[in-house]
Parts: sequence; C-alpha cells; structure tokens
Amino acid sequence: MNHYPLTRALVEREKFILDFCVGKKVLHLGCADWPFTESRLNDGTWLHNKLSKVASNCVGVDLDRDTVETLKVKHGIKNIIEGDAEKLGDINIGEFDVVVAGEIIEHLNNPGLFLDSAKKVLKSGGKLLITTTNAYCFRRFIRIPFGKESIHPDHVYYFSHPTLEVLAKRFGYNLIEKYSYRITNTKPLLPYLVELIATTITPNWGEGIVHVYAN
Repeated sequence: MNHYPLTRALVEREKFILDFCVGKKVLHLGCADWPFTESRLNDGTWLHNKLSKVASNCVGVDLDRDTVETLKVKHGIKNIIEGDAEKLGDINIGEFDVVVAGEIIEHLNNPGLFLDSAKKVLKSGGKLLITTTNAYCFRRFIRIPFGKESIHPDHVYYFSHPTLEVLAKRFGYNLIEKYSYRITNTKPLLPYLVELIATTITPNWGEGIVHVYAN
C-alpha cells in the first residue's frame, strides 16, 4: 500500500477554470449543465458562457440532445454540439489546447473510455482539466452515522486525488497540478460553515478536487 502525498492548496473552482482557459482553444464537455441550464442562463452563472468570453475559441459538447437544441434555438447559442464524452473521436471538431471536464467524470458509464477519447482531441502538449466530487468530503460523512448519504442522483463514482491520478496514468496522462476546492458561500449557510472549518484543517476535506493533466 502506498502513502500518497495530498495537496495543501485550495482554489476557487470556477475562477481556476476560467483563468486556466484565457486565450486558449477550449473544448468544454458537459457544457449544458442540465437540469440547471435555464436558471444559470438567467442569473448569469452558466459556465459555458463565461468560458466562451475568455477563450480564444470555445466549443461545448453535451450528450443531452434536447437541451443542446433548446440552447441553439431558444437562446441562440452557436458554439455547442451534441456528442458523447466517451466517443469524442467520432465528432469532427479538431484539436484543442484544453479539454475542460468539469464535474462529468462521476456521471459517466466508463471513465476510462472518456480519458482515451479526450486524447483524440487534445493537441500535442494540450492539457486535460478535470474537476470532480471529492470522495473524502467531510460534510457528506456527517450524515452517515444517521443512516443517510447525500449524493447527486446521477453520480455513479467517487474519486480521491490518488485514485483519479492512477486511472489517468493508465491512459498515458501525467498529473501536473492538483488542488482541492470547497463550496461557495451560498444559502443555506450551515453547509458552507461546516466546510469552511473542515478545509481550514485540511483542504482535502473539501467538496471537490481539481487535476490538470498533460497529454
């Protein structure tokens, strides 16, 4: 058994993604963000719009056909296409400096197929940016003694820093940056306060993890 060194660095997830993508050609996977698409379009928090403003070129890919069509027809979003993150080689979209996979790997049927697929659309020297739910988020452990587990209804995996890195290495990626992140200060206040205290002790008890891989 190996003892894996964990990160002591904490970042703000969305700011990190946007800063990383400034001036780059970006492929944004899971960009529709269903079922929150409409609300985030209305309040200006939809990440794909923000990425489109900072990247030199941004293309969004999402498997949800109905939401993609709604975004195109109702909202006039042009830089979005229907596609499967596990089969990116089947889409004629070219190559990218950065592939952003924010909170999608835990939803996929086969994360390994996704990692292999992403290599087909990354330029030489390109970067794969993955954010995902942290298996060791302290806030979620609190409910377990009471016989409850808090989980998104579409999640089928949890990853930790080492398990995600080990999986990525199997598909030829090298981890070059790793961070933790916590939830933002939103209502209700109690979960944020619990996480604030936990991440003050260690960032690795936070909501999620951020990894950047070299192709």
